[in-house]
Amino acid sequence: MSKPVLENYEITELDNGIRVVSEYIPFFRSISLGLWVSSGSRNEEKRISGITHLIEHLVFKGTKKRSNKEIAIEFDSIGADFNAFTDKENSCFYCDFIDTHLDKCAELLFDIVFNAVFSRDSLDTEKKIILEEIKMVEDTPSEDILNYFYETVLADHPLSFPILGTRKSLEEIKQEDIIDYFNKNYVFKNIVVSAAGNVKHKELVDAVKKNIDNFDSKFFKEKEPAFLKEPLARKNLKIIKKRINASNLCYGTIGCKRSSPDRFPLGLLMNIIGGSMSSRLFQKIREDNGLAYSVYAGNTQYTDTGLIDIYAASDPKNIVKIVEIIENEISDIKENALSDSELERAKENIKGGIVLNIEEISSRMFRFGKSLLMENQILPISHILNKIEMVKAIEIQEIANKYFNPERIDIVIMGKANKRSFK
Repeated sequence: MSKPVLENYEITELDNGIRVVSEYIPFFRSISLGLWVSSGSRNEEKRISGITHLIEHLVFKGTKKRSNKEIAIEFDSIGADFNAFTDKENSCFYCDFIDTHLDKCAELLFDIVFNAVFSRDSLDTEKKIILEEIKMVEDTPSEDILNYFYETVLADHPLSFPILGTRKSLEEIKQEDIIDYFNKNYVFKNIVVSAAGNVKHKELVDAVKKNIDNFDSKFFKEKEPAFLKEPLARKNLKIIKKRINASNLCYGTIGCKRSSPDRFPLGLLMNIIGGSMSSRLFQKIREDNGLAYSVYAGNTQYTDTGLIDIYAASDPKNIVKIVEIIENEISDIKENALSDSELERAKENIKGGIVLNIEEISSRMFRFGKSLLMENQILPISHILNKIEMVKAIEIQEIANKYFNPERIDIVIMGKANKRSFK
């Protein structure tokens, strides 16, 4: 019995450096289209932290051809769902629409991203809006603590900068900073156009070519190299005093970079620790002891480094006990072999999440675009699933000992806590 083909995509690199990737799914009536830029908060200087996210806002405020209202009307008139996001290493401008509107949506995306006006009035307005975003994050401890965690673990590494920037950095950003940063980073060699759905590859390539015919020569420049540096892991304890009822905890350290062979065993380790409802920490901290409502483990990779973190929120009197449980479970994994059933459950949990995720066309578009942009390749899903399946229990133990060395663990607590309790 033959296995189903999970993906069937095509890639074309244009003479100007833009890469185009698409997957034709004929039984869909929709298309998910994204314009990806390899520019994120890591490309910024500290003085202008948040400028990439600010540009993401500004491009929708008007172009040389359209006002912000006209942009909204044109997308809405064809029933398109459009949006954008900024991450640490990239930005994406995307829309989902009925398959008869490919040319229109491609033209709109290219106009928005490459013909933005960046007026002073719009700059002032969007700064105010982003300040409100920052306030929302500050009012959400589970999000706010991550900014402090990145800052603590990564020190002055560019990945430590908050995506939204800070009040001070936003105030510093001027119109000329926007234009200078845009001209350096939004060049064709930094661009991937990704699509999935009822779209034929040649039609997408033709639509891209048609929309870049008369573009200014500045977009044909060489791309600015990202500052790559593998940060050193250190032992830190940071407490952020905040008047909140629950203390929020981030426990973790530097993980592995995207290209590391540790990627798959480390992913399995973090799943076993806190990646699902049957994970060790969810069961011990929440189900057995009732110490927290929310507890989970994260594992994020970047070009030159990564982060692993364990998060929990609880009454301040429980935090020391929660840290003790975390360290006991990690010690147990280091010292004792995993059972076959626990390892198999973690593998199936991760594989299930991957396969379920690619059932949505927008998820497929995101996967193709980000992979091609950041890794210059797209690993087949079958390859990823096979890599996960091949991980042995002994590798999990080795990875636990390698990354969870007590001398490289950072603990960040937001809320009430006493440093002397963690000596």
